[in-house]
Amino acid sequence: MPVVKSKEETKLLLSTKKGGMKPVIFGDEISSLKVGDGLFFSAEEWKIKTTPSAYYYSRFRKGKDVKTLSINKVDGGYLITKL
Repeated sequence: MPVVKSKEETKLLLSTKKGGMKPVIFGDEISSLKVGDGLFFSAEEWKIKTTPSAYYYSRFRKGKDVKTLSINKVDGGYLITKL
């Protein structure tokens, strides 16, 4: 059943909200890459259902005109290359 909360109670509830942005998977390694360098990881290391190309598109490419990463599926895993 819904409960009506006062303005103060609402502020208190919002201030205790947990969560926030989770760190990007392999984000530090990708940030440290120089142009032309690549990062290889096996398919077993990729623990989420989303494909790497879709995952990194939403974090590194979305809303930008310039492509910064190339993600390729290679034998044994994935290769991310910084462009």
